[in-house]
Amino acid sequence: MSEHEVANLRAEELAYAERATLGALLMPGAEDAFRSIVETISEPDLREVRHRTIYAVICSVRVTGAPCDPITVAAELQRRGELSKVGGAPYLHQLVQEVPTAAHAVSYAAELREAGLLRAVAEAGTRAVSRALAGGDAQEVAEASVADMQAARDRGLAVQDEPLLHLDEFLDQADDVPEWVIPGVLARWDRLIVTAGEGGGKSLFLRQMAMRALSGLHPFKRARIAPVRVMIIDVENSRDQARPWIRSMAAAAREEGATPRSENLVLEFRPGGLDLTNPADRSWLARRVEQARPDLITIGPLYKLALGNPNEEETARGLMSALEMLRTASGGAAMLIEAHSPHAAAGVKRRDLRPIGSSLWLRWPEFGFGLSPSTEVGAEALRLMDWLPWRGSRSERSWPEQFMQGVTWPWQAIEYAGDAPIPLPYTLTAEQVAALPPEQRAGLAGLDDDVQQEVF
Repeated sequence: MSEHEVANLRAEELAYAERATLGALLMPGAEDAFRSIVETISEPDLREVRHRTIYAVICSVRVTGAPCDPITVAAELQRRGELSKVGGAPYLHQLVQEVPTAAHAVSYAAELREAGLLRAVAEAGTRAVSRALAGGDAQEVAEASVADMQAARDRGLAVQDEPLLHLDEFLDQADDVPEWVIPGVLARWDRLIVTAGEGGGKSLFLRQMAMRALSGLHPFKRARIAPVRVMIIDVENSRDQARPWIRSMAAAAREEGATPRSENLVLEFRPGGLDLTNPADRSWLARRVEQARPDLITIGPLYKLALGNPNEEETARGLMSALEMLRTASGGAAMLIEAHSPHAAAGVKRRDLRPIGSSLWLRWPEFGFGLSPSTEVGAEALRLMDWLPWRGSRSERSWPEQFMQGVTWPWQAIEYAGDAPIPLPYTLTAEQVAALPPEQRAGLAGLDDDVQQEVF
């Protein structure tokens, strides 16, 4: 492809990005996108004059709080005598029809900002050449050209810059209160990646968190929370595989006196996987998330969300971008993400819990934990798992230290390691008894060895 063909293709892409951005802003429910877009682009970032006019009117309508759609914007353009100049009311409806999903609008706006900056730099460069060829004082020509470049760099942004922040002012500011989805555990926009080996129970763990949250139950405690809207996106299991577990969890919630509300849960099953680096799959899922508007999304496993090599940064970056888009489409849902951990190395007692794939995943989420089989006495019989972080948490939250197989729910949280019961029957040696935590050893006081053998 020649440079001329590449340039024409890029021009077509940017023209589409302009139309899609404007179309998204004319759709209902675009308030969040509008706030992001208006902070990203200004009128000169749009190449077509009529698009600049439409954008200016959209901004003026939205800041008043009035409904913003093709009808209201057409009325305002008509009032200003600009409607026929932009293509009339049919063109506004055409803009909306071209948009596959409003979730892409913020990304398009960033591309338009970049292209607008390059145009402004090119124009400043042209003026610099013209000044130099016209002659005059070299210092003045250089200073004027530098000022032109700075104006291009800062166009539309300098007025948004906040004043410089100094120590006293910073310390005087009140700390933000998290907008909790699950109090003390997950706030809006949080990302938690949970890892484990094959058959380690991570899928059930995430479903349990989701089902308890939508039922108004704390995921780790016998306590009530405000019910939340949940979307489960399972790209590994079929409906038939998941239904018995979902049914039993709904029954378990009812046993605790909670009522799982049907409208609080949306389920998507794609056992064949998705490729969220592919525009078609990405757009489809973004539309589904926009319709559901969940507070909490569970999705995974990671390896079935992209077809590329999971060890390559390009694949990881593309998938991260898609997951960020889903958070934006939902309006800031917390995300629970399932990932596999590598196979255990020979001779290593505890397998690496970090997610398989690019090291970028180690830095991306706010929280990263793994379920790892415990080495405590009786751990295998209890299916006792240590809850271990594989990355430092960005905020302090209330996490249990262990989980064990539950009765009515798949998993039961254990706040402090060592608090798990020892399964019956279980025979302890004298050395094992000596190694028990004091509170467990105290229960054996006064019992002879034969009784101790029976108790455990």
